[in-house]
Order: sequence, then C-alpha cells, then structure tokens
Amino acid sequence: MTTTTNSQNSQQQSRLLSLPAELLIEVISHLSEERKALCALARTCRSLQPFCEELIYTVIELLETSDLSHILEAFSRRFERIAAVHTLRILYKFHKGLATTVNERMAFNACVGEMKNLTEWHVESPYDNFKWEDGGNEWVERDMDVFRTALEKASLATSLQAESGLAKLSKYRTGKLTVHIVTLHTHGATSDIWDLGGFHCLFQHPSLQYLHVSCVNLSTDLPELERFASTTSLSTLIFDESEIEPVSLKRILSTPKSLKHLTLGENVFNIKRDQGSTPRLSRDPDAAIQALLPVAHSLETLIHYDPMFKTLADPERPRAVRIKGNGMRHFHTLKFLECDPCSFLHQGIICTPTLAPPNLETLRIRHPRRQPGNFFDQLPDFTPYSYLSSLRTLEFLQSTNANSPLSISEYVCERDRLSERHQAGFKLHQQGINMKCYIEIHGASSLIPPYLHREPTPDIVCLYDANHVGFIRKKDQPRGSGIEWMMIEDETAELNSLDILCLKNEVRRAVMNGTHQSRTSGLRRQTALQFFLQGTEDMNVFGMYQEDDSDEDDEDDEDDMDDFGFIDAEYELFVAADAMDEGSDEDEDEDLDEDEDEDLDEDDLD
Repeated sequence: MTTTTNSQNSQQQSRLLSLPAELLIEVISHLSEERKALCALARTCRSLQPFCEELIYTVIELLETSDLSHILEAFSRRFERIAAVHTLRILYKFHKGLATTVNERMAFNACVGEMKNLTEWHVESPYDNFKWEDGGNEWVERDMDVFRTALEKASLATSLQAESGLAKLSKYRTGKLTVHIVTLHTHGATSDIWDLGGFHCLFQHPSLQYLHVSCVNLSTDLPELERFASTTSLSTLIFDESEIEPVSLKRILSTPKSLKHLTLGENVFNIKRDQGSTPRLSRDPDAAIQALLPVAHSLETLIHYDPMFKTLADPERPRAVRIKGNGMRHFHTLKFLECDPCSFLHQGIICTPTLAPPNLETLRIRHPRRQPGNFFDQLPDFTPYSYLSSLRTLEFLQSTNANSPLSISEYVCERDRLSERHQAGFKLHQQGINMKCYIEIHGASSLIPPYLHREPTPDIVCLYDANHVGFIRKKDQPRGSGIEWMMIEDETAELNSLDILCLKNEVRRAVMNGTHQSRTSGLRRQTALQFFLQGTEDMNVFGMYQEDDSDEDDEDDEDDMDDFGFIDAEYELFVAADAMDEGSDEDEDEDLDEDEDEDLDEDDLD
C-alpha cells in the first residue's frame, strides 16, 4: 500500500515538473509579490526552490540590525542566494546597542562583494544626524572600508571580468532616498562631512549610470582619475550638500563618456556655526566653467545649489560676474538650467546672453530657502531672460513651510499680487516665453537635505502657468442684447473677479493633491530630479493640472470627496449668482470667501 502511495505522489510531482520550463517560470513570476506563497513553494518542491529564491532574495531591505542573523543564516545554508540579490537597501535604525553589532555587520558586508547581480545599492549610515559621536568612527573605518574594497574590485582599475561582484551595478547612490533608486549616505569619523579618499573608485565603475553623492569633501585634486577619461557609462551625477572644488570637479566630469544630468549641490545647510558658509564655485567662476567643459557635448540638465547668498550683505542685489572666454556657448545640448540669482551661472552666464547655452529652453530661478523675501510678492527683473533667444519657459520656484491650501491660495492669489504676476506673464508671452511659478512645500522646517530614509521630501507644486491662465477674456454684454458675453479678440493681461476665484480654487486643489497623495497612497510627489530623468512629457505631474487620485481604492476616498467637493460647489455657486444677479463682482467674491482661512503671513514663504 505504501509503495502504491509513493508511486502516485511521484507521478503527481512529475506531472507538475513535466510542464515546459517557460510555463513554470511564468507561474513562479506571477507570485513575485507574494513572498509567503513563494516561500511555501520553495519548501514544498526542492526542484523549484532555486527559481523561487531568485525572486525571494531579489530585494533585501535591512531596517534593523536584528535582521542580520536571519539573513546570514539563510546565506550560509545556500550560498547561491547571495547572487540572487538585485536590490540592496541597508537602512539600519540607530539604537544604543548598535556598537555591539559590528561583527554581524561585517559578516554581512563581506557578502556584498559576492552579489554579482546587484544593480541597485542603498546604504545609509545609522549614525547620521549628529549621532556619529556614538560609534560613527567604526562605521567609517570598518563598514565603509569594506564597501570601498568591493567597489574597487569592480572598477576599471582592476580590469576584472564582468562577473565580478558589483560589476553589474547600474544605480549606486550616496545621499538621500528617492523612490526606486539605491541610496548611501554617510559621514566622517568625527564630522558630518566625509573625505572622498579611496572612494574615487566610484568614478571608475564601468557600468554605473546613476550616482548621487552627499556630504562629501572634494577639496583636493584627484589625479587617479586622469587615465579614465571618457571611459565610464555615468549619465546622471548628483552632488548634494558637498564641498566641491573646481579642480576635483573637472577630474570627475572628465571620466563619463556622455553625462546628461548634473546637479552641483554645494554645502548650504550642513555647516558649522563658527565656520559659516563657504561657496567654492561662485567664488571662482572661470575655473568652475572650465570644470564643466568636459561634459559640454552631452549635458542636458544642470542644477546648482549655491551658498553664496548667505555670504552677501544684500542677496537681492548680487554683484555682476564677468566670465572670460565663450562661457557656455559650446553647451549645445543643454536644455534645462536651474540656479538662484546669486549663482555664478545666473550672474555670469544667464545675465550675459552672449555666453549662455545656445539651445536653452527652460530656465528655473529658485529663491533660496530661509532667505528673506519671496517671488509671490515681487518677481525679479526678468528683462535679461527675454534676451535668451532659445528660451521657451521661465520658471520661478519659492520655498515655504506653510501647508494650508486655503492660506496659500489667499496669499498667492491676492488680487494685486496675482495681477502683477499676470502682467509679467503677459509681457513674456508676447516674446514667446511662458512663465510659471512653483511652490516647494517642506513638510518640516527643521529638516534639511540630504533627506534620509522615511523623511518627507519637499512637494513641488505649480501655482501659476501663464499659458494655462491665458490672455483671452470674456466681455460682458448689455442685458437684452441676446448675447450674454463674447470673447475679446485682442489678448489682455486683465483678470476679473471670476478669474481670480477660479485660480484660487485651482491653487487649493493643487496643494491638496500634493499633500493628499503623500498621506493616502504613501507616494512622494515627483521631484525636479525625477522629472528630468523621465522626460519633459511628464511636466504635468508638478502642477495644478495633475489628476487627483479620488478613484484609488483606499480608505480615504471619502476624504477626497470632502476635500475637493466644496471647491467645485463654490465655483458653481459663483457662476449661478453671476448669471442671476447684477451685483458687483467684488461683493460676490466677498460673500463666497466669508469662511476662508486667514491670510498667509509674508514670513511663512521665506
């Protein structure tokens, strides 16, 4: 009887395994999001275990050091599991006993170099945010040193085969978390800034495409990179809160074959009070331009975060900058440029059209965070921008810690402010340039970049788009004429009360969409960087024209109706009253806004 039962089980098992391999793999892939089902299948059928574990171990996310013992035990049982890792996120939380986990951490770190299929790497020091005095030196001298060794073995300098550990790494990031990208953020042994040192091997990796480095000191020359000129595949490079010298920058930018996206984030916020800010690029603009020349043939987007405004007595009136030579006239592929008015890129390049990139299409002027004044009160002089013959879009970005949709809309769309803004948009429109105004909403005023794991990133929302608002207006006709209104044929910058109310509603909806999306679905709004990486066709994700997520199946759907419903009802009420009553627009506007939130204080937008 037992023999018969075993024969039947063997026959049933053989029927499953006799299916075509492609079909088996498809069935297993269908369970890729069901980890428990994959584990059960791996334990049930030894023949399918390798296929299941390729999906089980594809992504490893370590949030607690207590997880290390489990993953190390799993690796020790089947060494092949290490090679199955494609995405690695090391995000240990800080705790008082962290120093006692050094041995376990080192045992796991030794496995990183054997992850031959690793394509995304995210490492974040648990000692960050000024905890590096409680054992951060061990992290720098031991953990980071193992990571550096693994990267060196995969660099061009070692001439190893493609199968070497980390050789397939395509996205490696040091700095702040961004969705779908590996992150590493670290510090020095006794400070929050770390020296690049032997990590220059980052710029020698043969297949690395995306690199984000934060809080790194690049104050010395890097002659080690000279023999790797135009050899790497790096296409996106981001420096965040870093000490950048032109001499080291030039060495680094000489290594990629075709760098397309570059962010020069100097140290703006992570400074010592007794030391103060030290702008390095704007202090030597000629050397900074020379450092950028190696990527002139391929660069498409350029962003500069500059601490220069902190060193000026009057940052609203920065001094003019004269740059020798042709400036950026050879940057034919550069389409997007973002900087603040104190940056050398603005004062030396943008304000001198003969030195500006010949094909620049979009210019974004950013108001530095925590600097007095704001763009919604007064726009800077836009006359120099109108001389850029290729410019099609001019954007102004203002930071704020306020997050109330009602107060923001009341402040931004106050009649005089909005009228002046639209007048400026009209003048630029007549020259073929569309003007946009963005607001960057920070979740907490105390948070500064680089943003760590689970820290809220700023939401960028479009609050004004000249082309969307338009310059064609309705003109009222006398009652009894048979025509209620007609379109004015000539364009005008005038806005009536209905226009202002509609814009207030759109601003409220824009801010709600941004904060509501992060709250309900856990998705962060797209940042400027993500927009550049995805392409210009995704521009609407920033603005008030983004579709809301009220159709999503989540527990807050009723809140969607409550949040957005009153806006539409208010608009319909205005239109109905306008059709039935000859009262003034001002009176109607007052009645409808009785229950509005208090006006936003001017200082809230600084």
